[in-house]
Amino acid sequence: MPVFEKPEQLYGCIGGLLNKMGADPLVLVELQSLKLKVKFTFHDPESSIFLTVENGTHSIYYGATNQKPDIELAMSGDIAHYFWMGEVNVMQAITKQQIVASGSLGKIMKLVPLIKASIKLYPQHYERSINSIS
Repeated sequence: MPVFEKPEQLYGCIGGLLNKMGADPLVLVELQSLKLKVKFTFHDPESSIFLTVENGTHSIYYGATNQKPDIELAMSGDIAHYFWMGEVNVMQAITKQQIVASGSLGKIMKLVPLIKASIKLYPQHYERSINSIS
């Protein structure tokens, strides 16, 4: 059984995490230094989240958008969940094509500190959000 059966569950959980990023002091520090557009494309369930970070603020769009990302990360909903739980070896997942990354390596590397800071928030956020959207 997949972690997320419907896009709404994925949006509520992973999108909710991305929405909360600016409220955490450690994540906020990382947001201050970024100017980046990231598209997360998911399968199982089919969905996408577009994250724009600029001038210490961020915006999130769900579903299709005409914006052009600097980088794109494609993966299943399950891999996304385990990724944010900190349980995925990213290099191994990229090698096995469980995560398909496109865009410049330099821009992808700029995302790493933000992801590391956000991963610390996800387990507790997941427990709260999955119970409220089930």
